[in-house]
Amino acid sequence: MPLRFAALLAATAALVLGVVFPAAAGELQQTDRTLLTRLKQHTLWAVPASWLAAERATNRRVRDVAARIADDQARLDVALGAAADRVAITLPSEPTDQERSWAGEITAATGDEFDRVYVNRLRAEYGDLFALASDVRAGTRDDDIRAFAQTAVDTALGHLTLLESTGLAETTSLLVAATEDDTLGGGDVALGALLVALGTVATFGLLRLLGTPGRTPPRTRR
Repeated sequence: MPLRFAALLAATAALVLGVVFPAAAGELQQTDRTLLTRLKQHTLWAVPASWLAAERATNRRVRDVAARIADDQARLDVALGAAADRVAITLPSEPTDQERSWAGEITAATGDEFDRVYVNRLRAEYGDLFALASDVRAGTRDDDIRAFAQTAVDTALGHLTLLESTGLAETTSLLVAATEDDTLGGGDVALGALLVALGTVATFGLLRLLGTPGRTPPRTRR
């Protein structure tokens, strides 16, 4: 009996978290806003950096990839502006401090080092954007934002593939050190672990509740 009660409690808690208070259809979520903001910040530094790479890169493949990325990102920025206008979000006019630092690092590099820094800095950020856009694509309640997030997913994945095609992508370039702004605190990590554990227990609880008390196991053939 205590086990059945615990299962019921866990299942109820999961329902409260995920079902009782769902976001209304069409309601903009914080991750939706974050995606639009981050894409604008990315565009503000990645497009100039890519045009610079298209001119200065030593490797011909890097120059071609950089020009393609600059064109693609400029087109995506048009769709981004339209999406932001529809949901009344004011987009930033400056990249992040980290992105400015990356732009300075790329500009200061020369020769083969320039190519390597450009490829790996952009690859790192596209990895983050791909994850964020995928999350929004899966969880947004707004159909237009979902469609835009799908475009962002396709663009980020395409650019990751292009950057990796240069042969200069490093295995650790996607593991960028977190900044002060995006570091997960202990509370965030604990909450994430709690929700994962709760989901596991809730699944077990629902299976227990769906079972029939006293049901005998199926007979085996003799």
